[in-house]
Amino acid sequence: MLDVPAKPAARFITFEGGEGVGKSTQVKRLLVRLNRMDIEAVRTREPGGTPKAEAVRAFILLGRRSRGGAVRGGAL
Repeated sequence: MLDVPAKPAARFITFEGGEGVGKSTQVKRLLVRLNRMDIEAVRTREPGGTPKAEAVRAFILLGRRSRGGAVRGGAL
């Protein structure tokens, strides 16, 4: 039997809070620290990541269309 070290379990970390409280800053700091420790990390956000999701995000946050085209919305 081979003595292979077990790969650590994946983690999903979320940062919650209102607009302008520093979530993005803390995420960037965590990514830098994890990279220094040679720990692979992926940054994502919600909604976001696809052109339509970015359009919805821009509409909600800025009240305008993004490069994805028109956004139609109802009650959220």
